[in-house]
Amino acid sequence: MLAMTICACADPIQLTEADNGRTNSVNAGGEIKIVLEGNPTTGYSWDVASFSTNKLQQIGAVEYLQSEQSDGKHRVGAGGKFVFRFKAVGSGQGFIKLIYRRPWETTASDKVYSVVLDVK
Repeated sequence: MLAMTICACADPIQLTEADNGRTNSVNAGGEIKIVLEGNPTTGYSWDVASFSTNKLQQIGAVEYLQSEQSDGKHRVGAGGKFVFRFKAVGSGQGFIKLIYRRPWETTASDKVYSVVLDVK
């Protein structure tokens, strides 16, 4: 059975790696925030592979937030979080597919993140 998250609020629903492959509900006009761990110093980054353009609209560019260490400092080579924002603009079922890869290569081992969104 798939877990569902329903948003009837002004705050965006936040999805993480734990939501990969799940179906989530959101009201039309609602925002979706996807936060995924990654480390661009390895050459890998999360990118939008595809999404339902008739149901969803990407808000701005992907944002990267480097993780702070326990002493409050940022370390060279430390990982962080990639943040994607979308807005539900049409009712029905849509999807978002993200891929973690090096832009200059495509391999079968690329990591894929996908969610289905049921826009009410």
